[in-house]
Amino acid sequence: MNWMSANPLSSTASELNNDKQQADHSSVDAVAGVPFEDGVSRNFVLLTLYQIVLRCGWIFKTESIIIPAVLDLIAGSGWIRGFLPILGRIGQSCPPLLYADRLRSLPLKKWSLAGTSLAMAVAFAGLAAMFIPGVETAIGKSAMVIGFLGFYFVFFCATGLNQLGFGTTQGKLVPPHLRGRLMLASNVIGAVIAISLAAWLLPKWLSGNTIQVDWIFGFAAFAFVLSALSVVGLKENRDQLEKKTFSPKHLLMESYLVVQNDLRFRWVCLIAAAFGFSLMLFPHYQALARERLDVDLSRMIFWVIIQNAGTAIFSLLGGPLADWKGNRLVLRTMLFGVMILPLGSIALVHSGEVGLHVFDWLFLFVGVTPITFRAFTNYTLELVPAELHPRYLATQSLCIAIPMVLSPFVGLMIDLTSFEAVFSGIAVILFIGWTMTWFLVEPRHEPGHHVQYGEMDVDPDDEV
Repeated sequence: MNWMSANPLSSTASELNNDKQQADHSSVDAVAGVPFEDGVSRNFVLLTLYQIVLRCGWIFKTESIIIPAVLDLIAGSGWIRGFLPILGRIGQSCPPLLYADRLRSLPLKKWSLAGTSLAMAVAFAGLAAMFIPGVETAIGKSAMVIGFLGFYFVFFCATGLNQLGFGTTQGKLVPPHLRGRLMLASNVIGAVIAISLAAWLLPKWLSGNTIQVDWIFGFAAFAFVLSALSVVGLKENRDQLEKKTFSPKHLLMESYLVVQNDLRFRWVCLIAAAFGFSLMLFPHYQALARERLDVDLSRMIFWVIIQNAGTAIFSLLGGPLADWKGNRLVLRTMLFGVMILPLGSIALVHSGEVGLHVFDWLFLFVGVTPITFRAFTNYTLELVPAELHPRYLATQSLCIAIPMVLSPFVGLMIDLTSFEAVFSGIAVILFIGWTMTWFLVEPRHEPGHHVQYGEMDVDPDDEV
């Protein structure tokens, strides 16, 4: 780890050496039977509950199905729909980049998690208010489109900070060998509850081509408020880290130096960028089905349920696989599922009656995406010490977002050419990214991995 002595991300070379000595001492204490501070089980349960409640809100704003369909109702153009991915990814990438060092110096990370969850709720409450009967007539179509995209962007700014906060909090409070189980428990239980709520409530608010957007988005806002309250009870030691203030230019330079100096992470960033291209297609899958297969809006209920079922199913694979073999294999497996989507969707719309019935089940593979994001996060958490987690996670998120600048162009190209041409081109990029996973190292195979990168605020032996 000689590169870290020259890396501006670390406070000082001696600070990292001290952290390593503390980690070594902690390991000796564990072997000697001296107890760590307890709390792993409690934090595991509360972080699982947090993600379950968050998923219950998320299913009512699915950006691959519900959000683009609602935008199509008030706008209807592919190039406008193409703004959704770029706004979402910029929001999830640039604010975390600016916030990473502030989060690093924040004594209690749980308050960042709670605050950003409340901000997500406020954004969706604003979206819900826009669709109260009479508002559209009062403000006009143009204001509706601008307001919709504005609240959407604010939501994903909050989401980006939230994801950074969750990754950092998880890295601080949950041992590496339990993170796969956390992903499994939250995704499977969360999907079952979220699917049940969607199956119960969406038919009340969505029938034929009629949709009550205010109720759907209002429920999402309510769930985000509940998720914020669920993390208040996390047991967390206060961090004592020096506060630093950096300019945006310096923060971007730090992210550049991370990629430049760490070869292992450079591969992760290239794969993340390839994965980012797949996200540009998400608003267009529902449009492809509705245009080519002539299905109405009520079909979205089934798509939302299938997508979340897919997340649960692939969690059953990804969670245990991560704990057993490591996150590299999970990342490789999930990216293969993502790669299937564009080519599979094109094949099915050209398959006549068979495609009409089978296309719905393609949304199972859309459910792979949350698992892929979590695999990227968990893999990166194991690459570097805890004090570097915020900067690395923010840089990784930025790399996923970089391709998104092309998102409106992709929507325009779909309008000017065809779904087939654009989807096939992105499938090639995904294949290249997937092949790169074969060149990744597995951090758990490196000598001293758990000693060097497994520092915890709570007892790693406190099994759930």
